[in-house]
Amino acid sequence: MFRGTLSISVHAALELITASALIGAPFVLGLSLDATITAVVIGTVLFGLAISATATEGRGTLPLSAHAAYDASIALVLVGAAIYFGVSGQATALGFLLAAGTAQLVLNAVTRYSPVRA
Repeated sequence: MFRGTLSISVHAALELITASALIGAPFVLGLSLDATITAVVIGTVLFGLAISATATEGRGTLPLSAHAAYDASIALVLVGAAIYFGVSGQATALGFLLAAGTAQLVLNAVTRYSPVRA
């Protein structure tokens, strides 16, 4: 895929999948309490961000430039949290959060952050 090939609507749908995984998977994986809380909080924020991208105008939406900035921030927070948990000896949390952060970074890289013109 090339940069900017996904629309913001497809991006939002894929982001909802990542957010749902961040919210539910820590319980299945048996992560520690601090890793579970971290993943659920980040997943909840990401879920709200994805919902705000379902329309490009109106109440409850963000400008696409702000959405892009928040996406990048969340991806970096996920990678940073993964490194933290890896250093503290929690390999499962490291792998899970690093996978989620990488998925978010790739999603950001292939998203066209501009409204679709009819």
